[in-house]
Amino acid sequence: MRNSVRVCAFRAMSSLRSTEKEITIKAPWGNIRGLTWGDSNNPPVLLSPGRIVPCSGFRPLILKLPTNFYYVSIDLPGNGFSDHLPKGVRFTIWDLVPTLQNVAEHFKWEHFIYIAHSLGTAVGKYFNMAYPGVMTKVVDLDPVPAYHTILPEEIPSWYKEIYGSHYQDKAYRKHTSGKESAPKYSYQQVKETIMKAQQLSEEAADHILDRYIEPAGDGLYRFTYDQRMKGTFKLPLQPQHLKEMYTALKTPTLAIIAKGSIDNGSYSRVPFVMDEYAWPHGNYRYKIVNGGHDIHLENPGCMADDISKFLLEDFKAKL
Repeated sequence: MRNSVRVCAFRAMSSLRSTEKEITIKAPWGNIRGLTWGDSNNPPVLLSPGRIVPCSGFRPLILKLPTNFYYVSIDLPGNGFSDHLPKGVRFTIWDLVPTLQNVAEHFKWEHFIYIAHSLGTAVGKYFNMAYPGVMTKVVDLDPVPAYHTILPEEIPSWYKEIYGSHYQDKAYRKHTSGKESAPKYSYQQVKETIMKAQQLSEEAADHILDRYIEPAGDGLYRFTYDQRMKGTFKLPLQPQHLKEMYTALKTPTLAIIAKGSIDNGSYSRVPFVMDEYAWPHGNYRYKIVNGGHDIHLENPGCMADDISKFLLEDFKAKL
């Protein structure tokens, strides 16, 4: 099976690359933008990135996956080329769930496979609970935000970080001001900032840079992401709450866990993430890979075979 997966990955490299297309999907608050690869008649795979990172961050991985699927990668609201959610309030993970529903309705999908990274994994978890049975498989790529927990004694500091700070005068002005007031940088400054912030190589940064910025005149550029995205998206849930909610889901799930995130304690409160027996429906498996949080962008080869095999399980078409 592993050899056949590698053949599929090779074919994907040679054929999916030429099918990349830009898409725009209408939503009540504006446009959802994204990229697609493959034949739209094939089974759909929806991909959702993390906080601030645009949809093109999945390109290196997608080009190593089987050609049997139609891949749709979106910019979450306020990321990449997608419009921002209405200014003013501090939105939460739940406010991003309708984005996935709008995409599904646009394509008239009754079911789809879901691949997500970071914040996108949390959005997917809540969508899966709100619309059970729509996602047929889930691949979580280092799902740290999906497993954020807050203990009762931490709620005062949690509130100040997530909500209280947003409504302070200086922060509120920054979060509601237009992009015209955003700082301007040279192209090289932007690239170096992204590489340092996400610990990426220049090659990896080149996949996402164009959707981060726009020209601002005089040969300079400005970031276009929603400033509210720079905050975290923690909900006041305790570890046991998460365990009860997530392990109740029956969707087959493959989690790719970055060792760097384990080492920095990101999963220390949720040991069930690395305990397949804690999931009573037997639908969960995981793999630990060497690297940091954005390893899917920096080194997709360390996970492409496992994801391909997972996607192709029970797939009836001839390879």
